[in-house]
Amino acid sequence: MKKLVTLAVALFVLGTVSRAQGIEDGNHMFTMSVGAGAGLEDSGVYFHGEELAWGEFGGVFGLSYLVFPTKYFGVGVEVNDGIFAGEDTTWYGAGTSDQIETAMNVFNAMASFRFNFNPDSRARFYIPFGVGLTSATGAYVRTINGVEYTHHSSTQSLGYFAGFGFEIGLGQSGKWALGSELRYNAFRYDTDKLLGSSIGQQDYSYVSASFKASCRF
Repeated sequence: MKKLVTLAVALFVLGTVSRAQGIEDGNHMFTMSVGAGAGLEDSGVYFHGEELAWGEFGGVFGLSYLVFPTKYFGVGVEVNDGIFAGEDTTWYGAGTSDQIETAMNVFNAMASFRFNFNPDSRARFYIPFGVGLTSATGAYVRTINGVEYTHHSSTQSLGYFAGFGFEIGLGQSGKWALGSELRYNAFRYDTDKLLGSSIGQQDYSYVSASFKASCRF
């Protein structure tokens, strides 16, 4: 009898710990992330016949806050920022050098959502997605025969993201978690504001991979 009671208590404690490791109804989650990104297309801007990339590579950083009405679904807000380097190229002609450097900053303030495939597990897979405001600031520095000209302009547009994530709870309670996310991100940018051209609005997008640290309470 004593052994049965001990076994029952052990199973109860194990079950309680197991449930505490996963996401529960009513949980809140704060997350910090850092990673890298790369632009997926060119800018529509040409330099001596060569189309320039709006963003070849960059760093991405973010903060998010989610509430889980159910353990399978979370809703909240997120802010993140991407700092991208674009092209750095030089053209040489007869007694002339023409260099251009481009860059872009992409700031997002969005409603954020998350669908959990296996919320009860310590190791969890999920889909993050969101939509909101993107403020993109493009810049270029053009140097002609040593004389430098700098231009920059911002465009606000509807932006969105969708991706796939994995995280694993730490410690006995799983309150803290570490993980990673892959995302596809998209927005629009008005190149006319930057160049005074007739190119118009361009659809830009980038992929990002981030490491993240989260706390549930």
